[in-house]
Amino acid sequence: MDLLLLQAAAAGGVTAIIVYKLIPLLIKVAFYKDLYDKPDGDRKLHKRYISYLGGVAIFIGLFSGFSLSGFAGQLQGFEFLAVALLALFFTGLKDDIIGLSPNKKLGVELLAAIIIIAGCGVMIGNFNGLFGISSIPVYLSVPVTIFTIIVVMNSFNLMDGIDGLAGGIGLIASLFLAAGFYASGNIPIMFLALFTALALFGFLVHNFHPARIFMGDTGSLVVGFLLAFLAINYIGLSRVPEYFALYSNASAVLPIAFLAIPLYDTFTVFVKRLARGDGPFTPGKDHVHHQLLDMGFSQKQTTLFLYLVAILIGLIAIALSGLNNNLILGIIIVLMVTFLPSNGYKRSILRKLGIFDMNRTMQLQELRQHRELTEQFTERDTLAEKERTKEAV
Repeated sequence: MDLLLLQAAAAGGVTAIIVYKLIPLLIKVAFYKDLYDKPDGDRKLHKRYISYLGGVAIFIGLFSGFSLSGFAGQLQGFEFLAVALLALFFTGLKDDIIGLSPNKKLGVELLAAIIIIAGCGVMIGNFNGLFGISSIPVYLSVPVTIFTIIVVMNSFNLMDGIDGLAGGIGLIASLFLAAGFYASGNIPIMFLALFTALALFGFLVHNFHPARIFMGDTGSLVVGFLLAFLAINYIGLSRVPEYFALYSNASAVLPIAFLAIPLYDTFTVFVKRLARGDGPFTPGKDHVHHQLLDMGFSQKQTTLFLYLVAILIGLIAIALSGLNNNLILGIIIVLMVTFLPSNGYKRSILRKLGIFDMNRTMQLQELRQHRELTEQFTERDTLAEKERTKEAV
């Protein structure tokens, strides 16, 4: 066992190193092939051309490292999981490079979900009393599982809007999930969660503000799918005595806490867009991170704040795991509404109470815009200087 753990540790290092080292190469490929996410001066927040091939590095590093870990063969249905991930990888890559219709992308997501249900036996079979529901018959379990996978995948994809946000939230969620699998003694899937975190860490070194690369749909589909796979496996852990001793009967509700940021963001965005008559997938500047930016936060401050909220909600939910699951869910929702923007409703109440200062908010917005313009001009001057140096040489 010690030798196997040493092998897994070495493979984990391989994962992080592959991702970290491969990204500069992918940036060069993007330069020669013009594979950039170009700023539009409106919805997109970056001011320069940035490669969107980061998901390629995440996939290669994660897949290679976990396959070498010695635990891949112990994971039930790993070959089916690998097929599903490959399908999503090439779908995301095609969407990043030449574009793909939402319906075709959804079709592949559905196929990937069916593959792991049939091949890995991954299904939501018990809600542990959440919403008053316990065991679920198979004819309901399959559509509920597919729905959960699609929601988690697309929530993660939609949240990927500013530097470091999706990668960091994915890393935090992976570590929370890994801790639960460790408590239950399910070591193979624990390592899958840890390798996901390691791949995201290697990516974040290049993606944290100011980002040099984005993960693109290639990365968001793969990582979102893995988080969904891990979360669904997590839901059944309360049946394991070792897990129950630490987390009680909360395995059905804790994944909601661990994925609170993307789930809250997607729900509020869909509600706002449907309320104004837009399609739920219509691009817009109404995400949680957009609201924080409008309040005067910088990109880096927004990302770090959402990291903190994700960790706080996860830890509070774990601390309350001995309570009734419906009560825990209610507290999670209250925490989301309390700590995350709610389209100005909380600010409106605070203004009426004389606590919120709109002038101060406007000053912060102006300061942020000035800072972004300064960064833009500095980057432009630096690039120009590099070009002059290259020509001189």
